[in-house]
Amino acid sequence: MPCEDQTYGAMHKDQSDQGYWNLSPRKSFSCFLFISVLSSPRNTHERDVIRETWGKDLPKDIVLRFVVGIGNLNREEKDSLSREHMLHKDLLLLNFNESFNALTLKVKETFKWVDNNVDFKFLLKVDEDSFVRTDALMRELKLKTGRRLYWGFFDGRALAKQKGKWEEKDWILCDRYLPYALGGGYVLSCDLVHYVSSNSKLLKAFKNEDVSLGAWLGPLDINRVHDPRFDTEYKSRGCKNSYLVTHKISSMLMREYNNNLQKLGHLCSREFQVRKSYIYNWSNPPSKCCERVDSSVP
Repeated sequence: MPCEDQTYGAMHKDQSDQGYWNLSPRKSFSCFLFISVLSSPRNTHERDVIRETWGKDLPKDIVLRFVVGIGNLNREEKDSLSREHMLHKDLLLLNFNESFNALTLKVKETFKWVDNNVDFKFLLKVDEDSFVRTDALMRELKLKTGRRLYWGFFDGRALAKQKGKWEEKDWILCDRYLPYALGGGYVLSCDLVHYVSSNSKLLKAFKNEDVSLGAWLGPLDINRVHDPRFDTEYKSRGCKNSYLVTHKISSMLMREYNNNLQKLGHLCSREFQVRKSYIYNWSNPPSKCCERVDSSVP
């Protein structure tokens, strides 16, 4: 950790976590769970759907922000976002250039802003096409310790991409990515967000933001929790009432899920599975960690 970080001295003077956090700067506001939704500048419709469904009427201990980069936007686009923020007060406008290749930078800048401005316990990062069961997620988080938690749907067998839009020319660590939680939705405790924020200048950025996070946290002694209730792969595995986060769903399906919760009390009008899940086997090498052999896993 950089020597200028004021918490460094606290760590060496007092090894307790309480001493570590007491010297943090005064924050702008506090919450139990901060939800970061990575959003594109022009995707007003996608933001509105979340505002009208799972992001509506959140309890006071949850704060949701749509993260948008404004560095390369013209005046008209910036004014439009400013008006949107005045109306909803839920945009986090950061000064970096939006692009497909800037997703990792977007996560870094988000973590830095949250670490510097929010007194929080957990951070949930999701995408615009993710549906979140905030009530069920909060019940789970209330039972967790809040230290060194990295919680999501993990992959450890993925081969490093050699071509295509996810090609990683700078990946030289090994032939596979280090175990990482898939980016459709994952939870970090505040100490891990602080670690990334404090060391952001030293951390190598890869094209894939969730691969990058897995590499940054790879050598740390932390609690990695693989949970099949995070349906956060590149496409949804179906619908299970136990899901906490569902990724890659349409606006229409997002409204349907929300209506189901309101009228039926559960997520799915009919549970189904289009692709098997898996339980991560941490005792196996990563290449054999994730076998889809049990259809009963959600």
